[in-house]
Amino acid sequence: MNSPRDDYQESPLAKTKIVATLGPACNSPDMLRQMVVAGVDIFRLNFAHGSHEVLAESVTAIRQIAAELGRPVGILGDLGGPKIRLEDLPGGSLRVDWGERYSFVHETDPEDPTQFSTTYDGLIDDLKVNDPVLLADGTVALRVVEKHADRAVCVVEQPGLLRSGQGVNLPGVDLRVPSVTEKDRADLAWAVAQGLDFIGLSFVRRGDDIHELRRLIGELGPEHLPFIVAKIEKPEAVVALEGILTEADVVMVARGDLGVEIDIVRVPAIQKQIIRECNRQRVPVITATQMLDSMQHNRIPTRAEASDVANAVLDGSDAVMLSGETAIGDYPLLSVAMMSRIVQEAEPFVVPHKELPIGVSSRNAATQMTRAVTLGAMHAAEQLAANLIVVLTRSSKTAIAVSELRSPIPILALTDSPRTARRLCVAWGVTALVTDVCQKPPECWMDSVVEWGRQQGILETGHRVVLVGSTDWTQPGKDLMLVHTVAE
Repeated sequence: MNSPRDDYQESPLAKTKIVATLGPACNSPDMLRQMVVAGVDIFRLNFAHGSHEVLAESVTAIRQIAAELGRPVGILGDLGGPKIRLEDLPGGSLRVDWGERYSFVHETDPEDPTQFSTTYDGLIDDLKVNDPVLLADGTVALRVVEKHADRAVCVVEQPGLLRSGQGVNLPGVDLRVPSVTEKDRADLAWAVAQGLDFIGLSFVRRGDDIHELRRLIGELGPEHLPFIVAKIEKPEAVVALEGILTEADVVMVARGDLGVEIDIVRVPAIQKQIIRECNRQRVPVITATQMLDSMQHNRIPTRAEASDVANAVLDGSDAVMLSGETAIGDYPLLSVAMMSRIVQEAEPFVVPHKELPIGVSSRNAATQMTRAVTLGAMHAAEQLAANLIVVLTRSSKTAIAVSELRSPIPILALTDSPRTARRLCVAWGVTALVTDVCQKPPECWMDSVVEWGRQQGILETGHRVVLVGSTDWTQPGKDLMLVHTVAE
């Protein structure tokens, strides 16, 4: 078996994007730089861990590295959401066994080891007899057998070890907890002040949750709204997927809690369902959680993990995400390099989308004219064996429209907005270049593209370029397609 290389460098036109979670294993500027070179497009800040002061240092370092390397790097601030956790257990841990009874109470008696409390005050009110209660990522299962005003008594149906602070999942239980907690509001205000590019909303249940988050962001008054990433990790979200896609800018298949909330055997099929619908609606989609999990402690992944990453690409994922592998693992750089190698092996087998989508209703979908022009550009590029598709974009909509066609031909997006360039870090197949030529005549566009292509070793004399642009840069939509042959 081949070992991963420490000196691996990502191809300049890699298609599938990589999201890496920040943590103590990778928060030095030198490591962050190496990870960007190896293929990281977006860094994820997990607000469940780390102070704002520490995270601010990482944000500064990432932006400085991106400027030095001359490439956009996005930053995702991931709100913790209404995650319910166990409060402190006596001694920090407790092993529970078959048939034992434990009670959830508002305040525990230190002398009674059979009592649990959680971070959600309304838990006892929301639980009903026969409701399941899953702990420790679903490895421990309880069921409610008695309900009283001050406690909910449960019996152990699946034994295991519990630790303080572990998550509590309640599949099928209708919780009254808000989608944005008070801590989330503080984290959101900090993220907006820092100008983060993406905001992740955890435990989305319906489209209204995203609408409310967008309202809260608007109240904070940023000049440019960040993209909202809707994390699909509850069964209610799967049912309400259509409404979520009309509100979300990006979707994440968050398989960790999803695999606890839903029977784990259903997760692969649901993953494919979500990705397929995101592709149809032209909403970028990230597949996440335990993709190379064994690389937290091993230099190479299992064959199953490599297949999992490759299949996520073949399913239609725009991006794949590393969590513990880069945040707390022993080999954060090797994990990124391995992820990049796997996705680049899979990308040639991605099937292009040859038809214009019908009934697209997502908020960031391009105009019908733009989608028609981009579809025509892809067909022309393939018929002419073009070496590059170029698209001019202001808001990212046109570039995403081209991205979702899954053309095997590389895509270069020209934009005059650094914010747009960073947003496109989540769009499959798109390399973004910030330039001031977008408002100049078409010959200036081509001169800039050819110069860049020659510098990157991508274009040479005789190569063809297909460009999607606009006769009026100030108007929405694209109405122009050009074909250019690179001269000597």
